Amino acid sequence: MEILIILLVLLCLFLCYAVWQYFELKKFEVTEYQILSDKLCSEHRVAVIADLHGFEYGRANERLLQKIRESSPGAILIAGDMVVSKEPESYRKAGMLLRQLVKIAPVYYSFGNHESRASKKGLVVSEHFAAYIREMKEIGVRFLQNENTVMEAEGDRLFIGGIEIPLGFYEKGSAVSMDMDYVEQLMGPIPKGAFQILLAHNPMYSEQYAAWGADVTFCGHNHGGLVRIPGIGSLLSPQLTLFPKYNDGMYEIQGRKVIVSRGLGTHTFHVRVFNRAELIIVRLMPNTLEK
Repeated sequence: MEILIILLVLLCLFLCYAVWQYFELKKFEVTEYQILSDKLCSEHRVAVIADLHGFEYGRANERLLQKIRESSPGAILIAGDMVVSKEPESYRKAGMLLRQLVKIAPVYYSFGNHESRASKKGLVVSEHFAAYIREMKEIGVRFLQNENTVMEAEGDRLFIGGIEIPLGFYEKGSAVSMDMDYVEQLMGPIPKGAFQILLAHNPMYSEQYAAWGADVTFCGHNHGGLVRIPGIGSLLSPQLTLFPKYNDGMYEIQGRKVIVSRGLGTHTFHVRVFNRAELIIVRLMPNTLEK
């Protein structure tokens, strides 16, 4: 009898957890940051999306779109993994969102590991992915694959770069080392005096991004660690490393900022414990204190 009661209690707990997770995965929050720089003359607002993985918040992502519209961004920055590489349906959902985002502000999109994997020749989904990229380019999405571009606004020139690192740097179960000058090998040097934004999916190499000279780098990939322990942080990265160093939030490295998103979606393991999905809004502002 006691065993039966214990089993019933455990079953009730599991059902409560399953219901909680079902609704938790349908929610997101808006996280706002402010970054000051003496390289800027005016304020610029950007929205940052990472790791959507084909998720939808409301019909055709209307709830997500509404929050982005309310923030009035001057640019929308995508730090990779809008899709799930093996699921063409996720391309359709991402495409529907992007068609609306380009109506709000210019969209800059850097690949994550899922886009990189889907683009490899020989994969069954490669043709679907090629069509997705082609259609998104036609509507004005700017893809940044190891390249830098400039956005001029309010008298400022903001450089926006996107880095696509080889899939070997995403190897599960190990931390693959990266030379400190590797980013410059891929991207070239930063224009002198430029305010540089970098979209770099994998936060494991945050020191390398800062060493390159990016004033602010936006990352994703870790999904906030799936499970977060209050007061400690992320439990596990998608590469199966425990307690990843750069899991979510804003970090300062060599006087430069790295912001890691908890992401908006999940894949494979649809779990978020104390780790709500997020849309990031950033205000880039002139540092009047130093002028």
